[in-house]
Amino acid sequence: MGNKTVSHVADIPDWFDLNNYDAVETFSAAEWAAQLGHRRYIQWLLGRNNESYADDILSQFSVIKENPTAYIRPRFLLSLDGDIQHASTIVRPMTCGLAHAIGSDINTKLGLGDGDSLGAVDRYSVSRFYKDSDFEIDHFVPLVIDLDCSDVDIKNDFSKYLKQVRAFTGNENKKTHITKSDLDRLNRYRILPYIDLLIWSAIEKRRIYSRVLVDTLYCDNAAINMRGEAFITETLKPFYEKVNGAFIRALHNCKHYD
Repeated sequence: MGNKTVSHVADIPDWFDLNNYDAVETFSAAEWAAQLGHRRYIQWLLGRNNESYADDILSQFSVIKENPTAYIRPRFLLSLDGDIQHASTIVRPMTCGLAHAIGSDINTKLGLGDGDSLGAVDRYSVSRFYKDSDFEIDHFVPLVIDLDCSDVDIKNDFSKYLKQVRAFTGNENKKTHITKSDLDRLNRYRILPYIDLLIWSAIEKRRIYSRVLVDTLYCDNAAINMRGEAFITETLKPFYEKVNGAFIRALHNCKHYD
């Protein structure tokens, strides 16, 4: 990997073919949510910069390269068999995988080995740890519920805690609304192949020039080609940044356009 940039369309890998993404034209909102959520998870793993995730990342991405629009079972449904039957993207059980990732982040940030003491951090909430660190947890707030208490007390306490943790994290009470225009742009801007190229470039540690993205993703679109690199910086990237965890969860709960 001597060349750290991708400056020509010829440098795009052979597995990448826009024809393999034709199925997105008929995606429902829920199908978009599953595909985008799966890729966001891979990007989240990449952002950990942890070698222990490397094999998992490569394995999951190899499946995408083989068939980028194949059905993906939403991650929050993966463990329902024999587990807590709660199919929600909003309030859901913490998985062992997420608990492991949180522990790994804490060890990495503090430079800890097995058996080392957390020191003062032992008394921190997980929310405080992530607020004080450079790691991303996608606005998740892990908490412990004491089931020995009554439902009334638990619900009252949760309402109070929700207000406190929103104030502490600065994550406001707001709802993401998905419009028909959002769904159209996911397809028209070719968000899925764009993200796959971003994942590939992150794995390979290479940067793709904006002009190459235009020529690779929109060679059949005269209007976008006329705008050139400005389309990438002024239109594609801002929309891509909008496709965050809240957007994907709203997609999953969007029934009107399915």
